[in-house]
Amino acid sequence: MQRETDATDVVVFDHTVRADDPDAERRPARNVHSDYSPEGAEKRIVDILGVKAAAEWAAGHYAFINVWRPVENPINSAPLGFVRPSSVAANDWIEIDLLYPDRTGQIMGLAAGAAHEWVYRSRMSPDEVAFFNIYDNSGRPSVGHSALDLIEDPAVTTIRKSIESRTLVRF
Repeated sequence: MQRETDATDVVVFDHTVRADDPDAERRPARNVHSDYSPEGAEKRIVDILGVKAAAEWAAGHYAFINVWRPVENPINSAPLGFVRPSSVAANDWIEIDLLYPDRTGQIMGLAAGAAHEWVYRSRMSPDEVAFFNIYDNSGRPSVGHSALDLIEDPAVTTIRKSIESRTLVRF
């Protein structure tokens, strides 16, 4: 992550494995979103670093970046799709509170828009990695993303499995 983004510091703080299986603990997210609102990011950086270090990082440029890749097999169903940030209007974003047992978080949901341009990587394999901005305190746009309701080859029966790791980076 440091090499690819020119970050000076990287903290990896969360990993989520998702499987497109009704019995899975975590299934692919099918709501278009970005993982942090400004308020949610401000709370999360304190949760991760503590008050003093968070203040030091916040005095400069920091971002949350999602690192995503398939696990075990190429993605055949529910690929991860991205909305081009240049096709999103500021008022398309909606703040959504997430209530956890120990804290409240806040993400940004993305209302559907006819102007939104979608992209995805067809048949992404486990040796490929996507990383994308989910919050940047300097104003770089967040990337709306969601699993897509798409099956590329009905003859392939492997279960879609992926891992995402959230990182906090300082520039």
